[in-house]
Amino acid sequence: MANSMKKYLLILLLLINILTTINSQVVDRWFIRKMDNELGFIDSLGKEIFTDKFDILEENYNSGLVFFEKGGKKGYLDKNGKIIFTSKESWASFSEGFLAINSGNEFYYLNTNGKVSIDLTKLKMPKGKEVSMIFDFSYGLAMVRIKNKGFDDSEKGISCIRFSDDTNLYPGNWLFGFIDKTGNWKIPPILDNATTFSDGISIVRKDQNGYFMNSSGDFICKLEYPEYIGEYSEGYAIVYTSDSCFFINKKGKKINSTLFKRANPFSNGMASVEISDKWGFIDTTGQIVIEPKYYIRSNFKEGLASVSLKVQEKGYLFDSYFIEAIIDKKGKIVIPFEKHVNYGDFMNGLIKGDRIYYAEDKKTIESREYFYMNKQGKKIWSIILKSNEK
Repeated sequence: MANSMKKYLLILLLLINILTTINSQVVDRWFIRKMDNELGFIDSLGKEIFTDKFDILEENYNSGLVFFEKGGKKGYLDKNGKIIFTSKESWASFSEGFLAINSGNEFYYLNTNGKVSIDLTKLKMPKGKEVSMIFDFSYGLAMVRIKNKGFDDSEKGISCIRFSDDTNLYPGNWLFGFIDKTGNWKIPPILDNATTFSDGISIVRKDQNGYFMNSSGDFICKLEYPEYIGEYSEGYAIVYTSDSCFFINKKGKKINSTLFKRANPFSNGMASVEISDKWGFIDTTGQIVIEPKYYIRSNFKEGLASVSLKVQEKGYLFDSYFIEAIIDKKGKIVIPFEKHVNYGDFMNGLIKGDRIYYAEDKKTIESREYFYMNKQGKKIWSIILKSNEK
């Protein structure tokens, strides 16, 4: 059991920097943080739509709404900052128009008006079983974990450990299935492990075997190494060994014989891979199309990706610093290398970035600039904060 948990934790650590927003509705709003912790959004022209002293504000819209907390009040805002509804139990993101609420022994989904839309007390359960956890909708289905009635699986004492949704801490007790948006079983709870659907595929285990399963509940491929498989994306999944990894397709076959030290899932038909401590990109045939010469940054989004190089120069902290640029899928630099910048991923035509400005000693940060930039390299919004400001 301990070894199995370690395997899952290893996979999660390898995937920890993957920033994927699943089932997000496209909204022309980008998150900003100003002085005195003023949180808000801008539009595509850089105009600040609303800023207020929120205690917490979700950075991405999902199903047209964003979570907020202010002065003890929690709820959801629309794109103009209007409160749509408040909820004491809410602390999550919408997915496909539904918000999963796991509150004590109550499990239900709210719609975007804050009304209960799916009540899990009405879900038909196998004899002696009850709901243990519900998950987000993806591809029209939501995973539901069930357990033996009365069994305490609150995971007290290990809440600080991050487990993937398919980690089965209680084999023989936990089972997994999927409901549709009517609140009924689409795939019955007979699975020993499962993952939320990604690219129309769930990675599941049943009777000691692993499979790729489609949204109809069909096992389309038996997996040779089910316990080592990471995230599935764009028709391919990563398989981890003790010291390397490789990609398999929907049929469970390697796309080529190359082994990588580390890799990220496919995005825009490209996957970043590490060879000899440098990162490059492969296409869906497994061929290297951008040579490994960079330090890891983002994956391709909207046809562009950020990459970085390390520059040795005495005087700076560690006698080095990084420069970063934006490249296209052919490896061509479309936005030149700059010192001390850090880019995120492009989202709806804009990329979020920050730049460090050092003091004369080259080791003390004097200020930091936060900005949004379009695909032509033009900043449409920025703010510079002194180092003693948050």
